[in-house]
Amino acid sequence: MGSVYKAIEVQIYPSRDQEILISKTLGCCRFVYNKCLEYRQISYQNGVSVSPTDTVNRITELKGEFMFLKEVNSKVLQQSVRDLNTAFSNFFKKKSNYPKFKSRKDYRCSCRFSNQAFIGVNGNRISLITGLKDMLFRCSRRDEKFLNRHQNEVVSLTLTRTCSGKYLLSIRFNVEPCYLPETDNVIGLDLGIKDFAVDSNGNRYPNMHFKRDEEKVLKRLHRRLDRKVMVPTGKTVFRKKWNKEIPETRPSKNRNKARIRLAKKEEQIANRRKNQLQQLSSMIVRDNQVIVVEDLNTKGMIRNHKLSKHIQDCGWGMFVNMLEYKCAKYGRTLVKINRFYPSSKRCNCCGNIYRNLKLSEREWVCTSCGSIIDRDYNAALNILEEGMRILKEQQIGLSSPESKPAENPTVDDRRLRVLRSSGSLKQENNVNRL
Repeated sequence: MGSVYKAIEVQIYPSRDQEILISKTLGCCRFVYNKCLEYRQISYQNGVSVSPTDTVNRITELKGEFMFLKEVNSKVLQQSVRDLNTAFSNFFKKKSNYPKFKSRKDYRCSCRFSNQAFIGVNGNRISLITGLKDMLFRCSRRDEKFLNRHQNEVVSLTLTRTCSGKYLLSIRFNVEPCYLPETDNVIGLDLGIKDFAVDSNGNRYPNMHFKRDEEKVLKRLHRRLDRKVMVPTGKTVFRKKWNKEIPETRPSKNRNKARIRLAKKEEQIANRRKNQLQQLSSMIVRDNQVIVVEDLNTKGMIRNHKLSKHIQDCGWGMFVNMLEYKCAKYGRTLVKINRFYPSSKRCNCCGNIYRNLKLSEREWVCTSCGSIIDRDYNAALNILEEGMRILKEQQIGLSSPESKPAENPTVDDRRLRVLRSSGSLKQENNVNRL
């Protein structure tokens, strides 16, 4: 039984001197990250190969040139460079995009601590590197007991300063999975906007629309922020975009207060959404042995300007990510079917495909068997059926779990350029132009 990662996020309350040290640490980590990224770019342009070890050794040269880097712990700077090497490794494996420079204007920033920079936990006090000892933290009583009991199993820690000025510490552990008792229940989930999810048992989970309900408040806070002025500093900066020097400005104190009020409201909305998704995902994982979902292309969906705001408010990607790590932790099976499988267009009774189905049609009548079909419930049944087929093929050792249009007649056979259109909403919103 392999181990899994478990993370606990706590809010810390540093003293004034510790806040200054945290700000220095965050700034130095960003500075070293950008300098090492620039070093690797210049080396590549000059045809010089740079290894991850060479990038880490670059810190010593930077400390000799910039003396303020000696004010922070070296282990944190080394971890920042290791994260850069990991970003390049993921880029070469085509798992992520090319690493970007970090901006000093971003209010939200973070740095990572290895387990060597972690001292320990005593009650509701946590100690990290020198200067960040005996810091008060708050979390649930259950998480506090877990921290004190498993502090020797800490893998890494991530310190984050949010836009509203809070300090969050995410602590990752390496623990053994605690498998739940097996059950015979299987379920297919169809994620949507009208209802957040509809399962194959006919249950509907409503979409709470957290951001839509607070839209008026957010607009008012945005207007108040826009009315606050930027104060000139008396200096000039060169802008490459306009190819000239312009007066440098900084936010006024009133503008900063307005920004914090807006950030707190955004955090409140995000926390409410996350809490609902945590509860829903935990309930689904607890009650079902096999869970089947669609492999949705969320990034492509939000390009539809008419639905992007509603899609982002749903949090589908976060929900599927929660299902993934909870299934790994509790011994459940999560199956993802092909995103181009026509789950809404295919009649679950006879297998007929209604190719001209529009997004506005919530119910349709099958021309083959005459069944009156509810769009979302029918999609959940088809998702479950396709997921169980994939799972069966994986268990008997067939080569590929994904359907192929040439071999499976239930998959939409339209040309690939239509299926890849950037403004599409899954498969049922694509227009059959051919």
